[in-house]
Amino acid sequence: MTRRTSLVAFALVAAACGAPAEPAPDAPFGSLLAEAPPPPPVDEELAAEGERLYLASCAACHGVDLTGDPNWKIPRDDGTYPPPPHDASGHTWHHPTSQLVDIVLSGTAELGGTMPGFAGRLDEEQIRAILEYFRTTWTSEQRAYQWQATWQAEQRDTS
Repeated sequence: MTRRTSLVAFALVAAACGAPAEPAPDAPFGSLLAEAPPPPPVDEELAAEGERLYLASCAACHGVDLTGDPNWKIPRDDGTYPPPPHDASGHTWHHPTSQLVDIVLSGTAELGGTMPGFAGRLDEEQIRAILEYFRTTWTSEQRAYQWQATWQAEQRDTS
């Protein structure tokens, strides 16, 4: 299991155990607040394209309003987890964009989910548009936190 997969698996377990939705003051990305540039504004045009793609490719499982399955934190009888929400009530905003893109491309089987990989159906640009749509539903604090996670991952990946 890769480190990235391990982190996602941990996040899913933490979410299933009722971890708080808001980051703690000592959250893992908190130390970078002074180092990272400010989060970019939401790209409304990209978000509109993302909404269209989301409705066509994701809404059947995650809901037209991004709310996912109401029992997304509770494993099913087979041990898999239902589709989570991607709005502010979920935990998508805890993860860097690169990790979210990887998850959508490869699916969630390794993480205890049932989402198939979308490689060959959605490209990275389309997935990034869908993520931009998600950002329109997050609080400014959640967008800033997700930007910190993304920025930190980019710094780590380029060093």
